[in-house]
Amino acid sequence: MEHTNNYNNRTTSDQLPTQQSFQTQYSSPSNATRPVGSRKRRSSFVPRLTLMVVMFFFILCLIIFIAWLVIHPLDPAIRLNSLYVSNITVSNPQFAANYDIEFTVNNTNKKVNLFVDQVEVIVNYRKGLLSSKILGKSEYLGKMSEARLKVKLRRDAVCSLKDRVLKDISDAWSKKIVNFNVKLSLTAGFGIGVLPTKQRIMEFQCMNLTVEFFSTKGTGKLMSGGKDCLVHA
Repeated sequence: MEHTNNYNNRTTSDQLPTQQSFQTQYSSPSNATRPVGSRKRRSSFVPRLTLMVVMFFFILCLIIFIAWLVIHPLDPAIRLNSLYVSNITVSNPQFAANYDIEFTVNNTNKKVNLFVDQVEVIVNYRKGLLSSKILGKSEYLGKMSEARLKVKLRRDAVCSLKDRVLKDISDAWSKKIVNFNVKLSLTAGFGIGVLPTKQRIMEFQCMNLTVEFFSTKGTGKLMSGGKDCLVHA
């Protein structure tokens, strides 16, 4: 009888799991230790992805650079067609006048379109700045096309001159012949197909523009009838 009770007690204690063993056997997967290899693979994925993106953009930029190097777009050709100077007054330290200028901008490329933007026109006498103006509009020129660009600089845009420059231009004007210089600064954008636009800041100089005045009212025009403007490197 005693033997039977001991057997029952032992059997019951062996069959019933303790609380600690139950937690060990049936613990949730979230508390389980994750493999070390998976953590390493996940931590190395982000640097690899970043490197791949950087390499992709580097190769893309290199392809675009080589493409434009092969295409090699030509500079636009600019000619000053006419220059009229009127309503001149000389009062120290200014030489005030109105300037009416017309240019022809020519896209000499057979395969590339041209965009002209941020145009600034400056009128000089030797090294003295007489007047300047920034144009607010832009021009689009298709392949092998041209456009006329008219600029009006008025007396409110005049600049002060040094005494020596003012004396020289006043003496030249009294003789009814003055040599002006006109500078044209612009941003040229070249476009073809799906390639990104290639932009260049360019400066053209139209030098030794001889203007002859016909009356004491200070009205004169360009004697040569037109002049090509050269790219200033």
